[in-house]
Amino acid sequence: MGRKTILVVDDERKQRQTIRGWLTGHGYAVIEASNCHEALLVEAGHGEMIALLLTDLVLPDGNGYELSKTLREREPDLKVLFVSGQAGAELRKFLNEPLPDVHFLRKPFPPEDLLSRVEILLSSIDPLTDAALKS
Repeated sequence: MGRKTILVVDDERKQRQTIRGWLTGHGYAVIEASNCHEALLVEAGHGEMIALLLTDLVLPDGNGYELSKTLREREPDLKVLFVSGQAGAELRKFLNEPLPDVHFLRKPFPPEDLLSRVEILLSSIDPLTDAALKS
C-alpha cells in the first residue's frame, strides 16, 4: 500500500518543519505549502493520492476551510484536519457550514496529540466502502 501522504499547509515555516518531522518520523510522506495557492499547485503536481490535508485555518491568501472544499472537489476521499490558535466564535466564521467530518486541533499541541488524531483519521473507514466490503 505504501506510505500515506499528508499535505501540510501553514504559513509559519517553523511550524511546518516541526509537523513534518513528527509525521515523517512516524512513517508518513509529507508535502508542504505555505498558503492556499501553493497548496493547490503542490497537490496538482503531486501525481499521487493525498490521504490527509492538515491545514491552518488562517492563511495569508485565504483560509484552510475554503482550501479544503476546493481540494475535496478534486479528491473526494481526502481527510481534513484543521489546526489553529483561534477558538470559539473565531472558528465559526470559517466553519460556517455544518460538517459531520470536521476535525480540529488547537495550537499549540504536543506531537502525541497530533499523531493520535492523524492516525484516527487515516485509519477510519468510509461507511460506504465498509458496507461494500461486507456484502
